[in-house]
Amino acid sequence: MRDPVSRSDRLRRWVVLVGGALVVMLVVALGFVALDRFAAPPVVVEGVVGSEKVALFEDERVRARFAELGYDVRVRPRGSRSMAEGADASDFVSPGSTAASEHVRDLHGVTTEYRPFSTPMVMLTHAPLAEALREAEVARVAEDGSWSFDLAAYLELTEERTRWRDLPGDSVGTGNRNEVLARTTDPRTSNSAAMHVAVLSYLLNGEEVVSPGAVDEELTDTLARLFLAQGQPPESSQQPFEQFRDLGPGHTPLLWAYESQYVHAAVLGPALPEDAVLMYPEPTVYSTHTVVPFTTAGDEVGRSLTEDPELRELVSEHGYRTDDTALFQDLVDAHGLPVRPRIDDVVNTPAHEALEALLNAIETAYEDTGAVPAVDEADAGRAGGGRS
Repeated sequence: MRDPVSRSDRLRRWVVLVGGALVVMLVVALGFVALDRFAAPPVVVEGVVGSEKVALFEDERVRARFAELGYDVRVRPRGSRSMAEGADASDFVSPGSTAASEHVRDLHGVTTEYRPFSTPMVMLTHAPLAEALREAEVARVAEDGSWSFDLAAYLELTEERTRWRDLPGDSVGTGNRNEVLARTTDPRTSNSAAMHVAVLSYLLNGEEVVSPGAVDEELTDTLARLFLAQGQPPESSQQPFEQFRDLGPGHTPLLWAYESQYVHAAVLGPALPEDAVLMYPEPTVYSTHTVVPFTTAGDEVGRSLTEDPELRELVSEHGYRTDDTALFQDLVDAHGLPVRPRIDDVVNTPAHEALEALLNAIETAYEDTGAVPAVDEADAGRAGGGRS
């Protein structure tokens, strides 16, 4: 028996069904476009951050991810030491140490704090100088092939005013008349320099974290000399890092730096010279980067940096360590970096009050010499610098 519905009827029905489906799909698509056009714009979030993190927040991939989460995050740089006083009208601040974060929270009555990432402080030098330091028993090569830097032995060299040309062996030669001193940033404004104060004060204080109270004058005199003997301090942590990278060992033979700077250069560039050597001070200290929120939007920034997988991966690319140790290790393994997965010889930073007392004493020593601090953090940031 033949089908009562003709072939032409079936074809017409099929065309109608397909056409209807296409119309529905088109209407839905236009609806999504309309919704997108009239969707609320991202919430603008204003933050104050250490200048070492500006590149992270201005990374287009980071900005795009925050936009997907509904936020337009804008930051301006300021030194961690003065961040608490410069946080007005901001949604969050992100200092580079727990001491600075403590001060921010106390001053503004905030209890919430995120710790999305951190980075240990390291020494950077060049291969010939690393060998000279090894012969002087200040540096050594660990079993895993990474380098260690003995800060106590280094302090002995500085006490004797040892010059680079006086080190044993012939790795350095006779041309470098400068004292063996690590180059740092300005301790009056800079977080990385404050981390140097934290670890050196531990050693000079009989391997005890300095407590709040009366400041030991002999200790602060030693600290002040180690900074004043460097000459005019750089305005930002990026400035001496670039000088180390571009000008060679004659200009910056030894640099106190963030490990994140080394990893960032290796992963995202510009690359360091082939003879650059990464050394882990023993002991060292972690620069723990926090987010202290003042608003709901600022809280979302801190939470997202801590929890969002895509942001955490981008944070690692910028050289920072998160609590996802495998993520950081995979990154350094992929680039063949001599980075230690775990650092055991770490000391705590002093409480804010104690660290401020040390920094104030160093600041007084600068004032006695007539030295002026570098330009204000925010001004330096607008000029393309900023301190960290």
